[in-house]
Amino acid sequence: MVDHMKRILTPLLRFLSPARDNWLARRLDSWAVRRALEAMVVRTDNFRGVKWLGQPLWQFPLGAWVLQEVIAELKPDVILETGTYSGGSAYFYASLCDLLGHGEVISLDVSPRATVPHPRITYVQGSSTDPKILDSLAQRLRHSAAETLLIVLDSDHAASHVEEELEGYAPLVPVGSYIHVQDGVIDELPCFGAARPGPKSAVQSFLLKHPQFTRDREIETRYLITFHPFGWLRRIAPDP
Repeated sequence: MVDHMKRILTPLLRFLSPARDNWLARRLDSWAVRRALEAMVVRTDNFRGVKWLGQPLWQFPLGAWVLQEVIAELKPDVILETGTYSGGSAYFYASLCDLLGHGEVISLDVSPRATVPHPRITYVQGSSTDPKILDSLAQRLRHSAAETLLIVLDSDHAASHVEEELEGYAPLVPVGSYIHVQDGVIDELPCFGAARPGPKSAVQSFLLKHPQFTRDREIETRYLITFHPFGWLRRIAPDP
């Protein structure tokens, strides 16, 4: 009986191996990734305890790792973040700029809970979609002559707000630079169902109207599991 089961199961397990490229193996991998990610969200209280050098970061650790890879590759003149919260992510970006010896960070929040002082960080208080703030940021970027830019959208994750942010910040992005939209997983995991529609929905709508941006799938799926589906948008052409 055991030998008979082995003869049946062995080829099936080989067929379903992660090394095999077939629709059933891919579907199984996708289910496993989603299951593992939701388990991590539940068991870590949505990564609230994640820290960078002792400061609360509140980031998906693998997503933060990908961010540092992109920052090291791109070496942005400016990293512009919406959603300061407690200042941990701005401090993370500034620390990476220190290691690279290049770059500054602008962090924006309508009402931050805290900030972490650092010579490379400028904190701005106000709404990320306020036209006056957008105009001020555009002038600052022009004055600094920034040639490479990374914009990280991590404030209000409602689809309407994210789409408004995308429309507002896209004109600031030079060709070859990125907008990183965080937490698109809200639109995928059952545990976030009450918060939909979220960032992924906003990005999909934005891309339909802005062919000068493209979804960078290589960065998004570099380590298979991601908290930010549709989260990496690269400008490939100037505005028409």
